[in-house]
Amino acid sequence: MRGVRETISAIKYWPNVAQWAAAMKVAVPALAIIAAMGLLSGWLIWSPITDASNLAKTALVLFFVPAFVEEFIFRGLLLSWLAQFWSRWAAWISTLLFVAWHPFQALTFGPPWADIFLNPSFIFATLILGIILSHIRIKSQSLWPCIILHWTAVVIWKSLLGGPFY
Repeated sequence: MRGVRETISAIKYWPNVAQWAAAMKVAVPALAIIAAMGLLSGWLIWSPITDASNLAKTALVLFFVPAFVEEFIFRGLLLSWLAQFWSRWAAWISTLLFVAWHPFQALTFGPPWADIFLNPSFIFATLILGIILSHIRIKSQSLWPCIILHWTAVVIWKSLLGGPFY
């Protein structure tokens, strides 16, 4: 029950300017590293979409799935619940489960991007993202920086860098 209360609290709390700045200080370099990895290994390619109406609808959907849902589960409920038992390991366990969730989706549901989710470089990039988002969640005490960063990364991937659509 404590995990649920902490998650609700993390949704209700909007970080102050200093907390947003601290989040960006770690997120921007991490996202740059992820982008470099993706470009070098080929799962990111410069390919901007031209249909703005499709982008707006897609961005709205992507806010909820995957950004809000995955952050609510992995950096919200799961991280808060695990912290009750293994405070030193909670962030690592929730991050590893977040990473495992991506190839699990590919193998179970077979979405159009399944091959990307099984790419070792993508899996490592997901690990970096998970570590950074867990750090931000713990330091800011809010889910909002995590949700917005996750959402921004996926929107950029799908709108500018050749990420597959549904």
